Amino acid sequence: MKIRIKLFATLREALGESEFDLSLATLAPGEKPVDVAAVKALLSKRGVDWHDALNQPNVVHALNHKVVFTDALIVEGDELAFFPPMTGG
Repeated sequence: MKIRIKLFATLREALGESEFDLSLATLAPGEKPVDVAAVKALLSKRGVDWHDALNQPNVVHALNHKVVFTDALIVEGDELAFFPPMTGG
């Protein structure tokens, strides 16, 4: 199973990538759905920079252009975007 990952703003700058395809074959044998938390854990294994960037408090996750919690299920062809914590008023 493959999905599209997108990184925005300071996450993109810190990790040096803006978007890429990610194979979830190791997480989803038989094409079963996985959740956002599992994808974050997989990406966090890429190194300290990835772990720190994706696991800071209040990172926003958007699945197919809708903000979701980490228990949202992902299927083949989905787009998962990560946004840094947002501030403002």
